[in-house]
Amino acid sequence: MHTELLPLTCPLCGRKHEYRLESLIRGALLECPFCRVRIHLHGHMWEEIQREIARLKGES
Repeated sequence: MHTELLPLTCPLCGRKHEYRLESLIRGALLECPFCRVRIHLHGHMWEEIQREIARLKGES
């Protein structure tokens, strides 16, 4: 079984980390594994993630 991943860039340290699509839901609280900043998925960031998820699903 293939798990789809979406790379997100940390707004603080700028490093990318891949998150499972299942964990990317509105209101989710993610933590950067490098600098430990917590990222709350809402507003414009959530809208960008939704567009990326739709793009990924359109490619498969």
